[in-house]
Amino acid sequence: MEGSTKSDSAQLSHSQVLRRKIAMVTPRLGEQLVHFWNHPRIADIFPKHLEILYHTVHASVPLLEAALSEAQRLELTCPVARALIPYLKKHIVEEKDHDVWVLEDLEVFGIDRKSVIEKIPPSVVATQIGSQYYYIKYAHPLAIIAYLAVVEGSPPVADQLDRLVTNTAIPKEAMRSFYKHADIDRYHSQELWTFIDTLPLTHKQTNLLGLNAMLTTEHAANALEYLLEDFS
Repeated sequence: MEGSTKSDSAQLSHSQVLRRKIAMVTPRLGEQLVHFWNHPRIADIFPKHLEILYHTVHASVPLLEAALSEAQRLELTCPVARALIPYLKKHIVEEKDHDVWVLEDLEVFGIDRKSVIEKIPPSVVATQIGSQYYYIKYAHPLAIIAYLAVVEGSPPVADQLDRLVTNTAIPKEAMRSFYKHADIDRYHSQELWTFIDTLPLTHKQTNLLGLNAMLTTEHAANALEYLLEDFS
């Protein structure tokens, strides 16, 4: 049985292996998402969710820049680091100002952007983003790809968002950043999974991808759990 599993895994692409590992820890995140979107006070919770989202997205470009810097440091000796450089340079440009979109969504609720910007990010954000810096610096900049596989790898679709607007008291104007990501992340997601399969990954690097993707998924579930605790 164990031999069969190893044989099956050997025939999978890097992206397929990564998707399987993410799927192993997705049920808890899915459960938290169900609680979140079906909460009787979703209209009150949603602005708080946007605030957490802002602090997470605000960290995205600096995180990508840190991975790029580390990849450039390693490029002469590591083919995977070398391959990351053009991908990260392109993605840094693509991610500019996405945090501003979230601030614009918050303004629909009458929340001043300055008040959000000046808040200390919650510990769940510090834990999630801090772990990425650690793996980028002390494991390999490839770690950022696992993070992106979770946050961009399965984007929402417009029909799903339309149903949420219909079934909740959330104004559609307050979900503009979600609709934008539903559009652009379709391409980012496909590009990402294809890119993963082009990388000459070692066994250790494959393990890093899986470990960090699973950790990122757990952090996403923790953030929702943290949010829902205040409205229990």
